[in-house]
Amino acid sequence: MSSDYREKNKFHFGLRYALNGLKIAILSERNIVIHFIAATIVLIAGVLYSISVIEWAILFLTIGAVISMEMMNTALERALDYLEPEHQPQIGVAKDISAGAVFVTAIVAIIIACLIFAPKILS
Repeated sequence: MSSDYREKNKFHFGLRYALNGLKIAILSERNIVIHFIAATIVLIAGVLYSISVIEWAILFLTIGAVISMEMMNTALERALDYLEPEHQPQIGVAKDISAGAVFVTAIVAIIIACLIFAPKILS
């Protein structure tokens, strides 16, 4: 078997696992659905206000950061719940910190959206 085939096969399985993780997150996590709805609204606003290529890039990076952070938070919570089903204060702290990271990312995303859209809306 050639190494090219093995590399393509690894990529195929990696992509399949990644898409499966995204599907599970969307189907099972309310907050991720909320982030996707918000992203859709922002993307529609981007089209309506004819934002620049740089603004599109910033929005896509921001949307990716928020959704990725939410998915990491979800993965951490699920892993910790599996490893320690009983409530432990240390586990609660780890979950709170992870949720705080999502919160910070979402606040920054809101600020970025305001910086991009406020001048267009106000003019």
